[in-house]
Amino acid sequence: MDGIDTQLIGSLILPPSGTLLLALIGLLLWWSAFGRKLVVFALLLQLLLSLPVTAELLFSHLQKYPPLSRQQLSESQASAVVVLGAGRYREAPEYASDTASMRHLSRLRYAARIARQTGLPVIPSGGKPDGTGVAEAVIAEQVLKQDFGLSVQHLEKRSKNTWENARYVARLLDGLAIERVILVTDAAHMARALYALQRHGVDAIAAPTNFEYHQSATRPLHERLIPSASAVMNISFGLHELLGRFWYSLK
Repeated sequence: MDGIDTQLIGSLILPPSGTLLLALIGLLLWWSAFGRKLVVFALLLQLLLSLPVTAELLFSHLQKYPPLSRQQLSESQASAVVVLGAGRYREAPEYASDTASMRHLSRLRYAARIARQTGLPVIPSGGKPDGTGVAEAVIAEQVLKQDFGLSVQHLEKRSKNTWENARYVARLLDGLAIERVILVTDAAHMARALYALQRHGVDAIAAPTNFEYHQSATRPLHERLIPSASAVMNISFGLHELLGRFWYSLK
C-alpha cells in the first residue's frame, strides 16, 4: 500500500500493530463486556496471524505467477530486465555504506541470472522511499557491477513506491523505445507490480523470485501450527500486498 499517508495507516492496521492496538482499546474498555471480548478477540486474531499454516494459505493466493521457464525466457522477445527495489541494509558496517537488503539482493541476483542467460540489459528501479540516503536503484547498480559483474546503462531512481516504479519506468522505457520487458520482483508482489505496470502501458513478462512456503506440504503439520516470528513477518507482508491491491483498484 503506497503513498504519503498510507504507509503509516498500513503500519497501524497490519499485525502485530493492528492487533496490539485492538487489545489496547479493549484494555481501556476492560470495565465493559465489550472491552473484555475485544481483548480476547485481539489475542486470538494475533495467534491466528502467527501460524505458518495461515501464512501458507495467504501466500498460495498471492503467488499466482509460476517461475519463468527457460522456454518462456527464450521466447519472451523482451528488450530489457526491470528489477524493482526492496529496501536497503542501512550503514552496513562490513561495507561502510548502505547496500541492498536481503530481499533486494535476491531480486538482483535473479535479474543478473536472467541477464546472463539472455544478454538483455538490467534496469533497476527504486528511489528514496523515506527521502534519505542513496536511491535504491543506485545501490542496485553498485551491487550488479561489484558483485555480479554487470554494467547498468539506465536506471530509474525517482520512485518511492510500486505505483511510482511503474510510472517512471514507463517513461524511461518510452524514451528508449522499449516495448516489452521482463519484470523481476517477489512472487507475492508480482501481481500488484504487474498491474501497476500494465496500468501505465508497459508490456511486462513476470519473472517472480523469493517464493515463500512452496515446500510447506512436506513439513509436519505440528510445525505448521506452532506460532513463529517469521510467520508474523510474512503474514504482515502478505496483508500489505492485499491492501496494496485494494488501494490500486481505487486509483
